[in-house]
Amino acid sequence: MTALDTLIHGLYGMTAESDWRAARERALELLRIHSHAQSAAWITTSEGGAGPFTESVHSGFTKTQLSSFKFTTAQPVQVVAVPGGVVHVIRYNHSSRHLVSVVALRWSDAVPVPEAAILTSAVAHLAESSALAQKLFVQRDEWLLHMGRSNRGAAALVDSAGTAHAGTDRFRKILEARRFQTNQLPFTLPDLGNDSHAALVYEGLHVRIERMDGLFLVHLRQPLPFDILSPREQQIARALGAGKTFKSVAKQCEISISTVANHATRIYRKLGIFRREELVELIRAPGAAPATAITPKPGRVKKLG
Repeated sequence: MTALDTLIHGLYGMTAESDWRAARERALELLRIHSHAQSAAWITTSEGGAGPFTESVHSGFTKTQLSSFKFTTAQPVQVVAVPGGVVHVIRYNHSSRHLVSVVALRWSDAVPVPEAAILTSAVAHLAESSALAQKLFVQRDEWLLHMGRSNRGAAALVDSAGTAHAGTDRFRKILEARRFQTNQLPFTLPDLGNDSHAALVYEGLHVRIERMDGLFLVHLRQPLPFDILSPREQQIARALGAGKTFKSVAKQCEISISTVANHATRIYRKLGIFRREELVELIRAPGAAPATAITPKPGRVKKLG
């Protein structure tokens, strides 16, 4: 097995990491060690979208610097002389076609630099193994669904421009059913400010967003029967569906038993059901657990707070 084969084997082994971010960091470090480079940095972007940036200790590079390099199809590698060494910057167009990775590796003058063909091949496998790690990360929701467990919806990792770096089949099918692009969010991501999470409703789709190291984890789901319930009604519906009595629900919610009964009547009427067994069936349906969603603000894109 050649040194490149060993590296490739190690890179794809990283995809078993439970978190794509840890897999990305370890993969870049593995590339740096195998190529005997002093430091390394790596950014993955789409057209107009900022993506994840990963670097070794004291890489000496920034997101802006890596994004500013210009390449041609015939020349995907740039060599830059620096004090005491040399830097190779390699661009790779992902197999997904809409993503690009740029990797910079720095060597001292005393260390031989690997051949350009070996470097470009190594960077290609670095990028594709990372894409696989992201795919496996978002795929967890699909596995939960097949195991009969409810989940938060179809998942994808998207960048600041809303371009998907990885997504599940259900995520693409939800967008396709509404005639949207399957690798692009149909709306602009909201400004999260200092928050790490957000929720909104777009064209009837319920959306959950979580900031995640240069990307955003997005969950989409179709409207559910429970979405028509108020937050308090959803809370009581969950409790009743779990088999709790009116008395225990009243104690939990700090309201009277008669108020619980009134809520239950409205819940049944809104959902068009007549028995608690029907409520239990609705709650246990895959992906149908009542959301803790709050009344959305007016507008086409509605935030949930």
